[in-house]
Amino acid sequence: MKISCCIPGGSFMPQGENEVPMSSYERLTEGCRVMRALGYDAAEATVGLIMALSEEEVAKLQAAYRAGEFSLDACNSFIPGHLPIITDEAGTAALYDYVDCAIARMASLGIRYVVFGSGAVRRIPEGYDRAAAEVQIDAFIRQVDACCEKYGMICVIEPLNKLETNWCNTVAEGAAVVRRLNLKNVRLLADGYHMSREDEPYSNLTDNRDILLHCHIASADRKIPGGTDYEKGFLDALKSIGYEGIVTVECGFGDFREEARIAAEFLRAKLAE
Repeated sequence: MKISCCIPGGSFMPQGENEVPMSSYERLTEGCRVMRALGYDAAEATVGLIMALSEEEVAKLQAAYRAGEFSLDACNSFIPGHLPIITDEAGTAALYDYVDCAIARMASLGIRYVVFGSGAVRRIPEGYDRAAAEVQIDAFIRQVDACCEKYGMICVIEPLNKLETNWCNTVAEGAAVVRRLNLKNVRLLADGYHMSREDEPYSNLTDNRDILLHCHIASADRKIPGGTDYEKGFLDALKSIGYEGIVTVECGFGDFREEARIAAEFLRAKLAE
C-alpha cells in the first residue's frame, strides 16, 4: 500500500504570511517537493490547478516529469461547478470538451487517475426525473471512459455522503455503477471519511476488492487522520483485503507542512503494524 497527500489549493506560507499568493504552478511544484521531503509515495492535486496552468507552465512540468522531478498520481475535483452533468445538449457539448481537454493535459503530465467526485455537478435537481438524470450521468461516465482510453488514464468514481450530493453516496452504490457499466477505464474509490458519515460497514471494501483502485482518508471532522477507531478500522480493512493501491490524505489543513508530516507518520506506523 502506498501513501499520498493532496496538495492544498492555497498558500503554503507560514502562519501570518498567508496573504502571499502562490500561482498554480508554484503550488504544484512546491507541493510535490514537500511530499517527497516528507516521505510520501505519491501526491494528488485538483484538476482545477492543472487547468489553471499556462501552456508554457505545462511544458515546463512535462519536462520536469520526464526528468523525474515532478510527479502526480491522481487529480480530484474533476468538473467545475459551471459545467453541470444534468443539463441540455448545449451544456453537454461544453462539458465534454472540458473533459477531453482536462484528461489530455493530465495524461501529458503522467497522471494516472482522475477522481469523479464533483458532488455539486452530479446532484440531481429537486423535481428532476431521477431515471432521466441517471441516463445523463451514465452517458457522462461513458464519455470519460472513452477519453481515458484515448489518453491512457483511469477514472475512479468517488461515493460522497448525502450532505454533499444525492447520487452515489456509498461504496456499495459506487460499485454497483462500476459493475453495471462495465467499462474498461472506470473503477471505484473508497473514502474513509464519507464511509464513516454514511456508517458503512467495512464489508463493502471486502465485497468490492476487485474493482477498488484508489482510496482517500481523513478524520471524522475532515482534518488529518490519526485518532478515530473508524480511521484505524478503515486501514485495517484495506490491509485485510490485500489492497496495494494508494491511500491519499484528503482533508483541510491549517499548517500544511506540519500536519502533512503528522499524517504521514500515522499512516506509516499504522500500515507497519
